Amino acid sequence: MSYKAAITIKEAVDHIHNNRYLLPAIQREFVWWPHQIERLFDSLMRGYPIGSFLFWRVEPETAENYRFYQFITNYDQRKPHNTAHGAPSTVPGLKAVLDGQQRLTALNIGLYGSGRWKLPRLWWSNPCAFPERRLYLNLRAPRLENEEELSYKFRLLPPAPDPECPGQTRLHAQRRSEHEYWYRVGDILKVPEAEDLIDFVHNEGLSDTREPHKMLNRLHRVVHDAGIVSAYEEADQDPERVLNIFVRTNSGGTPLSYSDMLLSMAVAQWDEVDARTEIHALVDKIRGIGGGFSFNHDFVLKACLMLGDSDSIRFKVQNFRQSNIRTLQDQWDRIKTTITAVVELASSFGYSGRSLTSVNALLPIAYHLHHRQQSLGSEDLKTIRYWLIRSLLKRGIWSSGVDNLLVAIRRAMQEGSSHNGFPARAIEEEMRTRGKRLTFDEEELQDLADASYGGRAYNLLFLLYDFVDVATNRFHIDHVFPQALMTPAGLKEVGVVEERIPEYLDRVNRVANLQILEGSTNSSKGAKLPADWLIEQYSEEERRNLCRLHDLGDIPTELKSFLHFYETRRGRILDKLRRRLTSDSG
Repeated sequence: MSYKAAITIKEAVDHIHNNRYLLPAIQREFVWWPHQIERLFDSLMRGYPIGSFLFWRVEPETAENYRFYQFITNYDQRKPHNTAHGAPSTVPGLKAVLDGQQRLTALNIGLYGSGRWKLPRLWWSNPCAFPERRLYLNLRAPRLENEEELSYKFRLLPPAPDPECPGQTRLHAQRRSEHEYWYRVGDILKVPEAEDLIDFVHNEGLSDTREPHKMLNRLHRVVHDAGIVSAYEEADQDPERVLNIFVRTNSGGTPLSYSDMLLSMAVAQWDEVDARTEIHALVDKIRGIGGGFSFNHDFVLKACLMLGDSDSIRFKVQNFRQSNIRTLQDQWDRIKTTITAVVELASSFGYSGRSLTSVNALLPIAYHLHHRQQSLGSEDLKTIRYWLIRSLLKRGIWSSGVDNLLVAIRRAMQEGSSHNGFPARAIEEEMRTRGKRLTFDEEELQDLADASYGGRAYNLLFLLYDFVDVATNRFHIDHVFPQALMTPAGLKEVGVVEERIPEYLDRVNRVANLQILEGSTNSSKGAKLPADWLIEQYSEEERRNLCRLHDLGDIPTELKSFLHFYETRRGRILDKLRRRLTSDSG
């Protein structure tokens, strides 16, 4: 291994764009967030070292035997996948990046490309949730000297606000004002000589202070002149040595998970299909089913071990030895079909990323689908749904000892294979012997009846009100008494004494004030009192039927009476939970 003279950032990103720098299949994907990119550029401007890099010089005959991937220029969190290079053996002077991928990708995005990260509180399926962002530097922002903060104000911002996405307005900054001038960082690549910046500063009306020119001059020097990208280079063509070097050098930073390494091993060993492309394509597909999920390749790899009958389903190297990899490759098409089918089934039950609190709960169901010779009947569907909901409601089922539990469940399912339906009783008996019983005592039931809005509340409502059609994922979890009405000022106005207001605010977001409504119906409800809305929407007979089905009782006409409504409905919900969850039968 030898040390190479440092090169400029401009030279490094040029090497990325002419494919002289590529990524070996063992590299994980880009995982940085916007603040990490902004901090990297701040460190460069402050003259802080950003660490050395490690390259593997790959000879053409070696490159023929392995897959290599191009760097990402325009990152999208929904599909964060690198593109495979078609002919790496033809790249002159190819260097595979063993350490420094995240930093180099961040430099590439900041200077040449863009990024799309999900905005908080928006659904993955919302087109406004992933605005394109480019890196800007505020030339009018005063420099901060606090070592813990950013000295230079770099921000990843949309190039322009989208009028159809009001939520992005906060993210977007004005280009020009007395205190702001956001300079697109990538434009510095178009300035060959620092002297050219003088005219730019003058023409843009920035010459009233020295800071804008000083910032741009420093940025130009950092990108074009300073030797910042220093690297060690490994020339040995032995892949075993390279893998050992890679594992050791990637023990810091954003750490590699076992599944990252195992995915890389699968990529290296499958010879008939590109495992990386196949697995990523499957992850993208199942993420987009129904209301959208948050699966990653960990789930797919775990499912492969479960469905492929590996002795263990832990993320350990021995579980991905050559014989296992060959088995998974031979069964891949069927495994892929099963994984898709189990996610579609979960979606038909109403689940999405918001309500599916453990993806591991789907694996026994997937195993049943994988080995079943005929389509699921209505009783089988009912049994699967009931088991899934209870396993997600019960605390601790999927939080520890999951790998051993899944292997034991699989064994119980194999021993009960003569039974055509989903073997819920055999599974639950095995779970019971491991201290994971799916029945609930009174303390647990009381806890469930007080569940707050979120995954557990979704599951409770799915269990209690299974007559609601949730298969299309076009339903809403609605607050019977709207949150918008439940404010301190609004409660005082209707005569609630101040010391009782915290009780109203605490209970408005709990399950006794929640119901499942079809999406368009919920949209019409708005912030109206439930009694008023019911009169507007339904006949007297329809109102009685809806209140009976949803355990709403006699809904009060005044906001002040909310606590009475809440306690009486909570009591009805608790009675139902006792009937549904205190025995092993549905």
